[in-house]
Amino acid sequence: MPDIATEATQTATADAASCLPGAGRDAEPGPAPDSRPPRPSKPDPDRVRLCIVTRAELPPDQLIRFVLGPGDRIVPDLARRLPGRGVWVTATHVAVAEAVKRGLFAKSLKQNVKADKDLPDQVDKLLGAETRQVLSLANKAGLVTTGFSKVEIALERGEAAALITASDASADGAGKLARKFRAIRGAAQLDAPIIGDLTSDELSLAIGGSNVIHAAIARGGAGGGLGRRFISCCQRLRHYRMKLDDAGIAGASTGSPDAASDGIQKHDIERPRIEQAKSHQAGTDHE
Repeated sequence: MPDIATEATQTATADAASCLPGAGRDAEPGPAPDSRPPRPSKPDPDRVRLCIVTRAELPPDQLIRFVLGPGDRIVPDLARRLPGRGVWVTATHVAVAEAVKRGLFAKSLKQNVKADKDLPDQVDKLLGAETRQVLSLANKAGLVTTGFSKVEIALERGEAAALITASDASADGAGKLARKFRAIRGAAQLDAPIIGDLTSDELSLAIGGSNVIHAAIARGGAGGGLGRRFISCCQRLRHYRMKLDDAGIAGASTGSPDAASDGIQKHDIERPRIEQAKSHQAGTDHE
């Protein structure tokens, strides 16, 4: 089975690099040998995929793709680049667990496959590693400010696009910065994403500091794409870890985290667009 940490680093580095200035602006392609126009380099954002668990059609960004790896083992493909037929599952821990429990990977691929019982936790680790890697890249780009006083100044100057607080931070300090951030961003009619899903140790490791409790990511600028990418990764991680009530697995598509959480707030999560499947596709890649 592919090394999870290696795949996560490669995935995050490739995705984050696409946010840097000039990324994706290739030289003008010449005529194709068969005189047909070249295929577009980016997928159609309006295209949807069928979740094998909820049977709902969703945009790829709200799903996780899996492929058949060596030894007929199911492998997560967060970057959606691995070869082979992909199987799509709503991007929540509970949905992936349900797919494993009900043997839906084998049913969709119509062959015997090995889906590890800890596959949901493997995906969680990959998403966490991707988030930390993008934060590290943003820090190297000079977009991250750390320390309570420095973060507070960044907030007052309107330089922060997101506030980061360690999940194990004290309630007093975290609450003071959060209130100030929401007030400042609210006055400017801007969203105020507050990230609280990484521990102090995880933040310190990603940023390369010690005892990092409070941080902020700058807005705009040449490297602003990395800040947006980090916020997106955190939203994806939070959505993946969301808890469900007894309403059932279908609720996995709503994208609403616990309102009492200290992490990303409910209004910071983009609600997935849900469409009931109108076809009999098995949830695999289809043209």
